Amino acid sequence: MEELRLWVPSILIGLSFLFNVLVYRAGARKEELEEIRADVGKVKSQLTEHVQTGTASRAAIADRLTVIEGEMRHLPDAQSAKRTEVALENMRGQIEVMSERLKPVSAISERLQEFLLEEAQNRRSRG
Repeated sequence: MEELRLWVPSILIGLSFLFNVLVYRAGARKEELEEIRADVGKVKSQLTEHVQTGTASRAAIADRLTVIEGEMRHLPDAQSAKRTEVALENMRGQIEVMSERLKPVSAISERLQEFLLEEAQNRRSRG
């Protein structure tokens, strides 16, 4: 019991010290908690603003995408473009063939024109 009387004041001083430390830390944590709450409030308001801005932006993008999709429907697909390319190549070949076939007709036309001009000059000189 005697020993207990010696240790009780030391234990009480230690407990008192720990209590004061806990009270001080609790007060400090309260201040930190209030700061954190204020920061969370700011972040919430910024997030709300960002979400509203993002919603408007997403709506604008969706509208633009709808317009682009509508325009894309009128464009030919890859198969159609390939068929058009093949058809143009065929037409180019046919035009080249026709051009070669028309060269003699052009020569005949030129000779006929020269003949008619000579004939007209002969008539003038005779008449």
